Amino acid sequence: MYSRALVFMILSSFSALLAAEGLYLQTLKQTEPTEEQLQKSLKTVDEYKKIERRGELEVPPFHKRTAEDDSLGNSFCTTCHLSPPHTKSVRSRTFMNMHTQYIACETCHFRPENVPLNYQWQDTRDGSVVAASTGLFRQTIKLDKKDKAAILAAEKPKNTFLKITPYYQQQAVNLRKDSEFSKQTKAIWQQAKKTPEKVERRALIHAPLTEKGPNCQACHIDKEALLDLAILGADKYQAAKIQNNIVTQFFGRYKEEDQKIRIIDLLK
Repeated sequence: MYSRALVFMILSSFSALLAAEGLYLQTLKQTEPTEEQLQKSLKTVDEYKKIERRGELEVPPFHKRTAEDDSLGNSFCTTCHLSPPHTKSVRSRTFMNMHTQYIACETCHFRPENVPLNYQWQDTRDGSVVAASTGLFRQTIKLDKKDKAAILAAEKPKNTFLKITPYYQQQAVNLRKDSEFSKQTKAIWQQAKKTPEKVERRALIHAPLTEKGPNCQACHIDKEALLDLAILGADKYQAAKIQNNIVTQFFGRYKEEDQKIRIIDLLK
């Protein structure tokens, strides 16, 4: 009887540990990269060159950035990826990088089939769940308000450490940078030589992910959207603004990087 109870306690502890790991890490432990994924990883490792910043990027008064996005500091993804991460598309990268201030990487890039994920606000500093509220979205500024101080206060960005994050069975999916797996990955990647271990680890961590996230209309639409804005705390006005975002409508019409744009078309 004693041994049965001991085995039950061990199994229960093991199950709790698995649950604490989150779905992404659990998926990694059950994943075997394909030959195609390994070859792609090998090519990336072969071509890898460390990026060094020459100086602070500042193009006033618009695209001013004097430091890395601290809100990504606890994300496992930034063990390797730049902060901000989206760099390929000249047209959309600014808009996409803006999303990293309030959307977790896994929300867009970890979308396993037939797995019922739900989305909640998370404080990325300690991993705690944050109660949904309208205050987590951009606030409405009434046109008749004349108090300049109040307007400026309302326009200040929200806490960028709070992000919409996928959850599975009440456990956050995302993997934190301070996890043991993250530390092991960093140590492997910092190896000077191209090793089979480095190639395999890169292939493994990307295997459950999608390189391209969902298109804009997956969230910026009023029906069957990926995110339920009401559950996340948005009021009707805020939800309508997000669902009918003019920038996403622009991307819907001009999908090719070299597609010509006329100013008059932006007004349609």
